[in-house]
Amino acid sequence: MSAIRVVFVSKIPTPYRLPLYRLLAERPEVDVQVLFAAAAEPNLPFDVRESLGSVRHHFLPGFSTSLPTGREPFAYPVNHGVIAALRVADPDLIVVGGYVVYADQAALLFARRTGIPYVVHNESHLGRMRPAWVEALKAAVLPSLVGGAAGGLAVGSAAARYLAHYGLHPGRIRLFPNTVDVGEYQRAAAAVRRRGARIRSRLDLPRHFVLYAGRLTPSKGIGDLAAALRMLGGQSPELVIAGVGPLSGELGVLPRVRLLGFQPTDRLIELLALADAAVLPSRAETWGVVVNEALACGCPVVVSDAVGAVEDLVVDGVNGRVFPAGDVRALAAALASGEPPGNLRGASGVPPGKRDARAARIRRWDYDFAVEQFLELMRIVLPGRLP
Repeated sequence: MSAIRVVFVSKIPTPYRLPLYRLLAERPEVDVQVLFAAAAEPNLPFDVRESLGSVRHHFLPGFSTSLPTGREPFAYPVNHGVIAALRVADPDLIVVGGYVVYADQAALLFARRTGIPYVVHNESHLGRMRPAWVEALKAAVLPSLVGGAAGGLAVGSAAARYLAHYGLHPGRIRLFPNTVDVGEYQRAAAAVRRRGARIRSRLDLPRHFVLYAGRLTPSKGIGDLAAALRMLGGQSPELVIAGVGPLSGELGVLPRVRLLGFQPTDRLIELLALADAAVLPSRAETWGVVVNEALACGCPVVVSDAVGAVEDLVVDGVNGRVFPAGDVRALAAALASGEPPGNLRGASGVPPGKRDARAARIRRWDYDFAVEQFLELMRIVLPGRLP
């Protein structure tokens, strides 16, 4: 039996998604190709084209424009070669990474016109606040697009409910998580902690600190974080920032804040392994891979309930603290509490049962689980093609 030709249509290559493509490409029963709308985005400081390795891929020609969204500009690439690339690929299955950019929209149109089954790969969740006109547009359009899909891949439980809400049968939805190499992060973090004193000295890190890693933009709740630190005054924790963005100045002027700029993965693991907690105060966050990274490093998190990863990965009081998005007082209280920096982290003094519960969620949320879920969905949408 010949391999199933699967074409992924994706906006850009992201570091946490590439290992999934590689693992799937290694499976003999699947012939994987990825069509990217762009190589990178202006507000995302990584370019991982060299990491694609043996994965067959194509960067679609085109141009990018910026659309205002009310929070921050949205990069909208326009690729007129999508249909031609799909015809050449001749896929048995198309996995569309959404419906908001031209490549997604063209791929959906192509699939529906040709009758090729398509799968919606979804990150959105119903907890995100949207303008009334956006909700009305979604209600008019998505039941046909989502409900007409052969299946759905959801990055988490909240994203799965989103697909079901818009008409896709739950039995045709599988989890395809945003994640990292959990085992590798755990091993690297353990090695960092064994050399903790030397690494702290090399990086000039305080003995206790909270880490923010990500873009410094409004949707990430940076204004709320700055307000919480001002509210705490001299009681605020030391905050280390690993990221860049237009709001760096809002945090950089505050005392007890250190800006490091964008950090590569190996340095980020060092920071997470030594931090007392990682904070993600987003007002809008489809997932939040830094939560995976932090928990894999054994670092508890302080996160808003707008973060998509919360439901699947965070247990309040066990491996982190969850506060209502936009609630500056609650964020300040979580940062000031002794719980996130102290009692939730340390392996010493924590009962084994609590340590196991803290690690259990992130341990199963790995790439092997994602591959199994993908193949399971293929057996549903393409019956008889896989053993």
